Amino acid sequence: MSKAQIISCQISFYPLYTEKVNDAVKEVIKLIEDSELQSESNSLSTNIFGESKQVYDLLAKITDFMADKEIKFAMNCNISNSCGCEI
Repeated sequence: MSKAQIISCQISFYPLYTEKVNDAVKEVIKLIEDSELQSESNSLSTNIFGESKQVYDLLAKITDFMADKEIKFAMNCNISNSCGCEI
C-alpha cells in the first residue's frame, strides 16, 4: 500500500451578494478548525496541511455547507504536493 499523499492548500474564501461577509468567513474558519487538519490563518487566506483525501473532503464540506445556507461564494485554492511539510 502506498504512503498517503500529504498536500498543502491555501484557501481564500470570498462570500458574494451578502452584507454578512464576516459571518460566512467565520463559518469557514470554524469548519477548518473542526476538521482537525493542521492550519494557519492570516488576514488574506488560510493554509491547510494534511492527507490529500482529507483536504479535498474539507473543500467539499465547505461547498456543501454554503449551499445548504444558500450563500454564494468564490473560493481560490492553491494546492501543492511539495510543501515540505510533515504531519
